[in-house]
Amino acid sequence: MQNTPKEWNRIDRIKSLVQRHNPQTVVPLGDDAFVFKNFPGLSVIAQDMMVEDVHFSLSYTTAADLGHKILAVNLSDLAAMGATAHFGMVSLALPKELKSSSKNNDGTLTETWLDEFYLAMTALADKFSVEIVGGDLCGSPKSVVVDLSAYGSCEKPLTRAGAKSGDLLLSSGPLGLSHTGLLALQKNMSELFPESVLRHKRPMPRLDLVEHLQLHADKVHALMDCSDGLINDTLILTRGELGFNVFGDRLPIHAETVEMATSLNQSPLELALWGGEDYQLLMAIAPEDLPSFPGWHVVGQFTDSKDFYLLQGDLKAKITSFKGWSHF
Repeated sequence: MQNTPKEWNRIDRIKSLVQRHNPQTVVPLGDDAFVFKNFPGLSVIAQDMMVEDVHFSLSYTTAADLGHKILAVNLSDLAAMGATAHFGMVSLALPKELKSSSKNNDGTLTETWLDEFYLAMTALADKFSVEIVGGDLCGSPKSVVVDLSAYGSCEKPLTRAGAKSGDLLLSSGPLGLSHTGLLALQKNMSELFPESVLRHKRPMPRLDLVEHLQLHADKVHALMDCSDGLINDTLILTRGELGFNVFGDRLPIHAETVEMATSLNQSPLELALWGGEDYQLLMAIAPEDLPSFPGWHVVGQFTDSKDFYLLQGDLKAKITSFKGWSHF
């Protein structure tokens, strides 16, 4: 299908918003493909897709929120590999009424949707010296769909595969905060939970930790980002070979999560254990290596029992049912 002059103008506008000048670039954005000189070390690629009414709702997600978040979740995957981020390529499919406009929260259309989407994305990219170097823009019969690939490099990939019995599991930050924000948005309580809403709509990938992680890479037995909730992600780290004790009294839980749980007559632990999309990092290390990671929070310990237990005070409760997100 041939693009119209209007489409070319739109593409030129996007290029003007996102194009930077990375010294590794050989053929920049605008040709049939992007060409760059390889970075030292190993190349790392991550990819995620977000679909309207599956991963987000336009009733409370702005174009800027979406542009930020689709890049953030991919950069989080690079951080979870111990990688430095360099480039992103984004493809965006929009329904006809959105091709040159935007839906505000009241459903009205504006001419700024694409500008807001790419400006927010590049604002986050600039924070970590990442350049958006290509992608695609096309029509969609119904829903907004956005897909992004992020490219990075590392000297040593830090994988999910090495947790051992006796290892401690550490979290880089609060758990349950993003899900608190989602609940606040769904219940029209955003003004009461500003930090939670911000962390849900615009998570911040923990690329700030990569340099330190690479410095102590020999001590990192397993690493991943917390996108599906603490318990569900820890299940992945056990590989079906280990058990896990959750230290309920030591979980990093934000005050807004406590407040939300109280309003729902729930335990804050429910939100911390099962809430997803926090995009903090989870790391398994030997107990003696804990002093090498100041600022991290101990949330549990791997065992050889193959069972999951919640330890809280003098209580030890077996976790027998598992909650979580399923696409199908």
